[in-house]
Amino acid sequence: MATFKYRARDRAGKAIDGKIESPTLESAGDELYRLGYLPISIGITEEATLFNLSDLMSRFKKIRLEELVLFSQQLSTLYKAGIPLLTGLSNLKDQTENKKLENVLDQVCRDVEAGNPLFASMAKHPGVFSPIYINMIRAGETTGRLGESLDRFVTLANRELSTRQRVKEATRYPKIVIFSVVIAFTVLIAFVFPRFAATFAQFNMPLPLPTRIMIGINKIFQAYWYLVLGGLLGISIFVKRYLKTENGRYFWDKVKIRIPVLGPLFLKIGLSRFTNTFGMLNQSGIPILQALEITSNTVDNVLLSQSIENIQQKVREGSSLTDALKESKRFTPLVIQMISVGESSGTLDEMLTRVTDYYDVEVDNALKKLPTYIEPLLTLFLGAVVLLLALAVFLPWWNMASLFR
Repeated sequence: MATFKYRARDRAGKAIDGKIESPTLESAGDELYRLGYLPISIGITEEATLFNLSDLMSRFKKIRLEELVLFSQQLSTLYKAGIPLLTGLSNLKDQTENKKLENVLDQVCRDVEAGNPLFASMAKHPGVFSPIYINMIRAGETTGRLGESLDRFVTLANRELSTRQRVKEATRYPKIVIFSVVIAFTVLIAFVFPRFAATFAQFNMPLPLPTRIMIGINKIFQAYWYLVLGGLLGISIFVKRYLKTENGRYFWDKVKIRIPVLGPLFLKIGLSRFTNTFGMLNQSGIPILQALEITSNTVDNVLLSQSIENIQQKVREGSSLTDALKESKRFTPLVIQMISVGESSGTLDEMLTRVTDYYDVEVDNALKKLPTYIEPLLTLFLGAVVLLLALAVFLPWWNMASLFR
């Protein structure tokens, strides 16, 4: 927040001077208009030009999903307790410890106080409030069930956080093992093999292939370490940027679902997210076409997202949701059958919930079994690395021992 000094005229035409806090110069002028003043001049104060490290750090600090969940839970509780919306937002703004979230809520409070709907005020901050959040708030405001919409988002977000945590726990051990192997390999190449190379050079004898490979790698690192590090850094930056492009995301998602063992897991996670998100939006009263559009933007898989967009187009043209799902060929028979039953019986929300629960169990079981598949692969990988290092170190000594004999 910056402090601006202003000169304005009130409704009686009297000139007044003062100071006002606002994120930008334009918002300061808008605030003065809302207060009934006609701005003559607005300028930044000397105090505001001073370097403020905390404000600078708050701009780069992200608003985590956990903080948004806590805010939604508190706002739902206050709203259900009968506290006015603006009062509840103001109280939560004062309680939050995240300066960036506090600034965002301050602007939301100003917009709501000016008469704007809550969803429209939040839509001005797409980096904080996702499209699904904004549309659920919009549905809650329209139907007068804002508290229920907030509770549905909390349920959806908690499930997302739970899935993330389970995936992290399942992949933590492989990450630690691979990182340890890379560190050990680097230490051996940088510090151990140079001494072995100096020792072996004193003897006029051919070296085994594993030893020549390690010595060659060592020479490359010693002579061109800056090129190696620069190449690795450049490749990582290129890959990250490429995966952020549309073609890159499409390529990676296409590869992900074809990876043995992991591919079916990624597909189940995507289908579970689709049915859960679509069901939540449908329960909130959002029209089916709009719900499909929002769901396609929130499913973390480009292939499924494109299929959902095609389904949306076919439903707009008059096809049933079940027929559109069949034509996409991206969804399992279980999803199609349950949605078909839900459409014909008028229990679509219930069927989507059942499918979500089923795939949640499937994902949970797959994550529990994942270490049993990964551990043998890690064992083979570690065995190959250790064998290569052992042969590179001990074969020359065996050869020298045979020469001495």
